[in-house]
Amino acid sequence: MRRIGRRRFLKLAGITALTGATWALAATGSALAAQDAPAPSPLTVPPAPPRPLAGLQTAATFDTPLPVPGDHSFMGLMDGAARIELSATSDPRLPADDAPPAPPLSFQTEHGGHPYWNPTLVIQRGASLRVRLINRLDAPTLLRWHGLIADWRMGGHPVMMLLPGASLEYRVPLRNRAGIYPYHAIAPGFSGRQTHQGMVGLCIVDDEEERAALAAMDIEPLGATGTGAFRASLPAPGSGPSDVPLLFQDRRLDRNGVPVYAPGLDDRISGLVGDVLTINGVPGARMDVVTRMYRLRLVNMCNARILHVGLARPDGAPHPFTLMGTDGGMLQRPLPLQRLLLGPGERADILVDLRAANPGDEWHLVNLPFDPMRRAGATSGGAGAPGEGEAARLLRLRVMQRVDYAQPLPVRLCEFPSEPPMPQGPPRRLHVSRGEVLGRPSWLLNGQPFALRHDTHALLPDDFPAPRVPERATEVWELSNDAMSIPHALHLSGFQLRVLERRGSPPHVAALAMAPSGCSATDSGIKDTVLVWPGETVRVLVDFRDAPPGTQRAALYSRMLECLDDGMVQDVAVP
Repeated sequence: MRRIGRRRFLKLAGITALTGATWALAATGSALAAQDAPAPSPLTVPPAPPRPLAGLQTAATFDTPLPVPGDHSFMGLMDGAARIELSATSDPRLPADDAPPAPPLSFQTEHGGHPYWNPTLVIQRGASLRVRLINRLDAPTLLRWHGLIADWRMGGHPVMMLLPGASLEYRVPLRNRAGIYPYHAIAPGFSGRQTHQGMVGLCIVDDEEERAALAAMDIEPLGATGTGAFRASLPAPGSGPSDVPLLFQDRRLDRNGVPVYAPGLDDRISGLVGDVLTINGVPGARMDVVTRMYRLRLVNMCNARILHVGLARPDGAPHPFTLMGTDGGMLQRPLPLQRLLLGPGERADILVDLRAANPGDEWHLVNLPFDPMRRAGATSGGAGAPGEGEAARLLRLRVMQRVDYAQPLPVRLCEFPSEPPMPQGPPRRLHVSRGEVLGRPSWLLNGQPFALRHDTHALLPDDFPAPRVPERATEVWELSNDAMSIPHALHLSGFQLRVLERRGSPPHVAALAMAPSGCSATDSGIKDTVLVWPGETVRVLVDFRDAPPGTQRAALYSRMLECLDDGMVQDVAVP
C-alpha cells in the first residue's frame, strides 16, 4: 500500500439539503454536590436540588419521528456475520422519498435488493465481521471499528487508509463483550470532513449475558427477532422498541440549511462544533413511549461536541435515570444518576423508567449547562462553539398510554470481568500540550510532536519516536492535559482500559465524582475512550494481555477529529 501525503481540503460533490433547527437557548440548571463515598447502591439515588430545569425553551417543534434501525435504508439492520460490501460514496443510490435524506457522504450497501446506507450491523460475540470496503470517493478514506479488539490492520489504524478506487477486506473475530461499537471514517487530513458529512454507523455486539439481563426487565434487544423487526416510527401506541440507540452528530448549516464543512482556525485547533444537533440523522426528534422501562443507548459521534445529558419531567424538574453500561458493555450493577458527561467516541447505556409518567406527558432528554473549556483557540480564545455547554432539549419523549409493567430493576446485571493485575513500577506519563513545530502551532505529546509513521509495516524502526510496550502485560498510563488546552477524548485503538483516578478536575467534572478517586459513574466498567479536561490528570490501566497474534501497532489519538487531522495521532509499538 502506498504512503499517502497530507492534504487540507477536499472538494465535495453531491451535497443534499438537510432540514435543520436552531435552538433559542437559555443557560440554566443546577450542579450536584460531589460524592465522596463509594458508588451508591442501585436503590440509592444521589440527591438533586429541588430547583427545576427552567429555560429550556426552543424554536424546534421536536415532532420528527425518531428513526430507529429497521428494514429501511437509513441505519437498516443487517446481520454483521454475513459477508457485506460497503462503498464509501458521495453518490448514494437511494429512494427519493427516503427519510431522513441521505447525507453528503455515506457507507452504502444493498440488502434484499434495496440500498442501505450506514447500516446497523448486529452480530453475536464469537462470530466474525466480514466486510469489504470499497473507496468510491475522490480522496483517501478508511473505516475505523471504534472500540473493537482487533489486529491493527483490521481495526482501522489510520495508516491503512485507502486511495480512491482501492478496497480492503476486513475480518474481525468479535472478542468484545456485548455493547455498541460505532464505525466511522478515519484518514488523517480527511477524518473530520468525512465523519461530519455522514460516514458513521453502528456495530452492535450481542451475547447471552446481556440478553439475560434485558429479559429480566422485559426489554427486547435491538435486532433480536431479525432484520426488519423494527420500524422508523410507531404505527400504534406501545408497539415500538424498548431498546433504542441514539446516535448523536452535529452539523454546520449554511443560510439555506445545507450542511457544510468549512472549519475555521479555531475549529482546527479546538474541534468543530456544529450549530444543529441530530439524533439518528434528524434534528428535533420525537420518540413515542409508554409507561415502562426503556434502554437508551447514547453514542456520541460528534466531531468534537461534548454532551451533558439529563432527563427532564414535564414541569422541567430533573428526573433520575440509571447507568447500565459504558464503552465496553454492561456494568456489574446499575448506577443511579442525575446527569452524565459524554465526550466524542464515548457511549453510555441508560435505563429510563417512565412508570411515573401519565398519558399526554412530554418528557425530554436534555443537554445541561456546563463550561466546555475550549480556550486554546488562536483567534477568539472563547469558551466554546455554537450551543456547546448551553441548555437545550435533545429528544422529546411523548407518553402515549399507560401499560402494565412491573419488572424490577435488577440489583446485579452481570458477572463482570475481573480487574486486570496492577503492574509494578512507575506509570507511563503522557502529557498533551499546545506548542509550535517549525513555527507552526501544533499539538505536542510530552513536549514533542505526535509521530505517525505513514507506512504499513508492523515493526516500527528503533529510532522512531513511539511509546514501546515491553511485553504483553498491563501498564498504568497517566494521561495529563495542559491547563491551556481543550478537553481531549483520548482513544487507544485495539485495546481496552480501566479508569483508576482523576486529579485536578475542573469543578463541573469534580461534581460528578462518586468516589475519593475522583472518578464519575461513566468512568466505570471497561472503556476505550477517556475524556481528559484541561489541567486534569487521568490514570488508566491499559490491558495488553489479550492483544491479537503478531506484532501490533496501536494508535493513540484525540477523538476531537479536527485535532486528529491536525496531526494528533501517535503510533504505539506492541510486541
